[in-house]
Amino acid sequence: MPSLASVHSQLESRDLSAICQTAVETGRNNAFNLWVIGAPLDKVLTALVSAIEDASEDLRCSIMLMNPNGKTMSSLVGPSMPKDYMQAVDGIEIGPTVGSCGACAYLREVVVVSDIQSHPNWAPYKAICQKAGLRACWSSPILATDGRILGTFGMYYSTVREPTPQDLELIRIEASIASLVIEKMQASEQLNQAKRDLEQQVQQRTRELTLSNKKLRQALAQRSEVQRHLLEIENLASLGSMLSSLTHEVNTPIGVAVTAASHLRGQLHKTNQLFVQNQLTRSALRAFYAESAEAMQIIERNLQRSAELVSTFKQLSLDQHNQEVRTFNLSSYVCEILLSLKPKLKHHKLQFCLDLNPELEIDSYPGAISQILVNLIMNSAQHAFDKHQPGQIHLNVTQQNGQLNLQYQDNGKGMSRETLSHIFDPFFTSARQTGGSGLGLHICKDLVEKVLQGNIQCQSSPGQGSLFHICFPIR
Repeated sequence: MPSLASVHSQLESRDLSAICQTAVETGRNNAFNLWVIGAPLDKVLTALVSAIEDASEDLRCSIMLMNPNGKTMSSLVGPSMPKDYMQAVDGIEIGPTVGSCGACAYLREVVVVSDIQSHPNWAPYKAICQKAGLRACWSSPILATDGRILGTFGMYYSTVREPTPQDLELIRIEASIASLVIEKMQASEQLNQAKRDLEQQVQQRTRELTLSNKKLRQALAQRSEVQRHLLEIENLASLGSMLSSLTHEVNTPIGVAVTAASHLRGQLHKTNQLFVQNQLTRSALRAFYAESAEAMQIIERNLQRSAELVSTFKQLSLDQHNQEVRTFNLSSYVCEILLSLKPKLKHHKLQFCLDLNPELEIDSYPGAISQILVNLIMNSAQHAFDKHQPGQIHLNVTQQNGQLNLQYQDNGKGMSRETLSHIFDPFFTSARQTGGSGLGLHICKDLVEKVLQGNIQCQSSPGQGSLFHICFPIR
């Protein structure tokens, strides 16, 4: 396909009549002006051929465009051509003996038919050509830069006519200009179509992403709701376990107090009978007073122990359900937590080693610390050791530069690298069949990071137990 400069050079160098040269330039300029303002292809090419038709006697032009299948052509423009003829040849299949334009497209060379009525290529179209007043047809291929056939440029006359060298040059120049216009406009249209396709894909993808985001938000909301319900269930289960522990622990001192009260009542009845029978001696009365004093001490001591247990369990319950800061003794608090877990751990042979300052008072969130330790201990009991297998849990606490460093370690079976990489993920558990929710360690991480404003890490390997490092600021 020639460039604009080469077409202009052809116009100046060829032996065209001044009228034809002016017409070609006019048609070219009109076509390019329409092209620049975005006119459609048929309008642009109509301007090209109209200028030649106006300047030439008895000349009618048409441009046919190759269809995407590469086998047929469609009528594109022919401002002076009869409509019946244009419709008749629309969609014509190219071939070496198909008229002038069909043969031209197939052979990729200029085809000249000076007499349509006598030429075998036109045998099927003689009648319609005679009706349309078409007697001669010369056709030039419109070729793209890469050699593709874009279409044909046809010149028709009403009389038998052989082309002069000037005529042949004119049709080649017109075909060159048409090639330039068609290829550029097709490329522009392909670019615009690609842009439209891309915009459509972007819009479609945006709609899909919007829908996906909506579904994701719904899924996250549902997951959060499920997590909230599971946390509530775990809290209720924790409260139930605590009540069970309270019942178990309180039963012993209350039982002792009841036994002492029952013994005291028996002694009182016996002493009263001796008094009624006037057989109460001084020594018997002294013995009664001594036993009564001892029984009262036993009752008082055990009831006080029961009250302390109720108070302790009440505080633990409040702490686990209210994330508030208060000052407390960490050593005593850890002991209270272990006491509350006794019923849960009664089938586990666990030995606890506490390495922390018994005088350490901190301002922090006891509820969060309680939940963290309970979850870690129960995680060890359920996953680190087989049932009835002896195990050790070591808790080391140090304080430095306003930070509390807590190390929790068990000597259990440990974890693989794959398991270790997921232990803090919500709903990840290796004990689903035994009722594990997969939220215990996730809750620990959440409490450490969001409530205590600290961090938690874990080290573990198969057969080497697990070590949790927890660090958080204290006041």
